[in-house]
Amino acid sequence: MLSFDYFEEKPKVKKRQPHKRKDEKTITYDLVKPTFESFLLAKQKQNLRPASLNKFVALFKSIQSFHETRSEAQFYLGHISTEFISDYVYWLKHEYVKFENNDNVPNHAKTVGLADASIATRIRGLKTFIKWCEREELIEKNPFNSFEGFKQNTPDIDILSRNELNNLLKVAKFYSNKSFKYFRDYVFLHLIIDSMCRVSETLLLSPDDIDHTNRTMLIKSENAKSRKSRIVPLSNKTYRLLIQLLKENEVFEGETDNLIFLSLSGRMLSKSNLLRDLKKWASEAGIKKRFYLHLIRHSVATEFLRSSGDIESLRKILGHADYRTIQIYVHLADSTVQEKHANHGFFGNENVIQRKRSNKREK
Repeated sequence: MLSFDYFEEKPKVKKRQPHKRKDEKTITYDLVKPTFESFLLAKQKQNLRPASLNKFVALFKSIQSFHETRSEAQFYLGHISTEFISDYVYWLKHEYVKFENNDNVPNHAKTVGLADASIATRIRGLKTFIKWCEREELIEKNPFNSFEGFKQNTPDIDILSRNELNNLLKVAKFYSNKSFKYFRDYVFLHLIIDSMCRVSETLLLSPDDIDHTNRTMLIKSENAKSRKSRIVPLSNKTYRLLIQLLKENEVFEGETDNLIFLSLSGRMLSKSNLLRDLKKWASEAGIKKRFYLHLIRHSVATEFLRSSGDIESLRKILGHADYRTIQIYVHLADSTVQEKHANHGFFGNENVIQRKRSNKREK
C-alpha cells in the first residue's frame, strides 16, 4: 500500500552535473576522397578546363600520399588541420620525390623537393578546396585562418637577348628549306616571336582566325587562358609566311584538323615534339640558357617593354587581365634603370661638368 512517506523513503540519487551545451553545430567529418570527388564535380559545373581539373586531381593524390606517410588510418577532413598544412608544405619542399612511382621516368629526374612556385600552386588549390568545404558546412573552422603562409623566392628568369633571338631565327630559316616540318616550325617560331602569344593559343589557331584585310589574327575566348578573345597584329613578313604555310597545308591528302600548324599526319601539332626540335636549333644558335617555349614569350615581351615602355599595349597583346601579372616584365626590363642612372645619376653623363685641360702635370 502506497504511504505518504513514499517519496521520502526512496533512496536519494545525486543530480546530474550541470553543463552548458555548445552553440556550435556538431559536424561529423567526412572522408576526404568522396568529398574531393564532389568538389571536382562542382568545379566541372563551373566550366573549369581539363588542365585546371587535372591540377586538383594531382593535389588530392599529393595530400593523400602525405597523409599515408603519417598515419594508416582513413583520411578524414578533420585530419586537415593547420599543423597538417604546415607539415605538408615542409614535406613538399624537403621530402617529396618527383615521379617516384613512374617507371617511364629516368632515375636522374626523380629529384627531391618541388620548386617554390609548384608548392604555392598546391597551397592555392588546397585553399580553394577547404574554402568550398567551409561553404558546404563540412568543416567547423578553416585551418588556413591560422596558417602563417609560405614565403617563396621570386624565380629568376634568364631571358634571351635580341641577338640570341636573331641567331635562333637564322638557324630556323636555314633549316626551313629542307622539309615541310622544318618550314612549319620556322613559321611557328616567327609567329610566337611576332605575336607574343602563348604556345597553346598558337597551336589552336585555325585558318579562319586570320583576318586577311587587316593582317591580324583572332585568339578566341575558348583558346585563351584569360577566356577573353583578343586581336593580335601581325607583321608583313609573318603574315606572308602564314599564307605560304596555308598553301602548303593544301597538299595534305584526306581529312585534317582545322588548324594552321599540323603534324605530318594532319593532326594537332604536339608541344613536346615542337620543343624537342626547337631545342636543337637553340643549341646550334649558341644559346646556353635553359630553353623552353614560354621563354620566347618572356623574352620578346621584355624587349617590347624595354624599347617602348608601354605597359598597357603590352598587357593587351599578351592577353593579361591584371596589371599585377605584367609586373614580371617590368622587373625583367630593369636594364632601362641602369641606362637612366648612367645618364642622369649624380655622376651620370648628363651631370658631369665637361672641362678641357692639358693632361700634363705641373712641375
